[in-house]
Amino acid sequence: MLSAVRIVLVAPSGPANVGAVARVMANMGLRELVVVAPRCDVRAEEAVAYATHGREVLDAARIVDDIPAALAGCVRTYATTSKLGLYRRQAAIPPDEAADEALGAGGPVAFAFGREDFGLRTAELLHFDRLVTIPADESWPVLNLAAATTIVCYELHQAGRARAGRPPLTYALAQDLAPAERKEVLFERLFDALERVGFLFGPNPDHLKYALRHLLGRIDLTVNEADVLIGLARQIRWYVDHHPERRDPPRARRAAAADDADGER
Repeated sequence: MLSAVRIVLVAPSGPANVGAVARVMANMGLRELVVVAPRCDVRAEEAVAYATHGREVLDAARIVDDIPAALAGCVRTYATTSKLGLYRRQAAIPPDEAADEALGAGGPVAFAFGREDFGLRTAELLHFDRLVTIPADESWPVLNLAAATTIVCYELHQAGRARAGRPPLTYALAQDLAPAERKEVLFERLFDALERVGFLFGPNPDHLKYALRHLLGRIDLTVNEADVLIGLARQIRWYVDHHPERRDPPRARRAAAADDADGER
């Protein structure tokens, strides 16, 4: 099961941290490391020194240009973060729950960790199905990269031991689940369609994107189901483009608000 887990480091700046992550991955039986746009030499002497018996993991690490490339082929993806607004707080789960869920996915999964200085950017969280947050003291909840990776890798190892001999929980075969790159297409087109009909509005429409992204991220979407939603988005765009006289989002929102008010009376 652990062979299906991918650890992703996004733009790390310290070779020692990359080496330390490789070491803890080896400690916990994980082998696949992907580094996105590193800001350091991930195989520098310092990285090698900190990797010690994780040298094999470090040597095999892949370097890619962006997050979508790092997640390619994964049927479920997790972002670790301590940045929790209203919708993100509701969607976040602890590492032990994420680990057990991930190992039941029936296919490749990825856990991503952000930069040492400020973690993953808020906009980058939209690439992921689920958010993972490590419960820590509220006065200082931000862990360093090596510590956060150690905790998550440990929980994955424990979940793997607990699941030994048990079949994946997912009802669908792994090859039927929508991979990350298909979900990227889905959400790009869905958000565009929703913007066209005025659903994503206001000074900060991204909070609705997060809500939708992580709501659907909790579902094991098959390729066919993702294609159905892509078709839905395409039809919304077609309708808006062919009925420009009806395209007035502010008026639509006022009408919806009036309908809500009538329902309350």
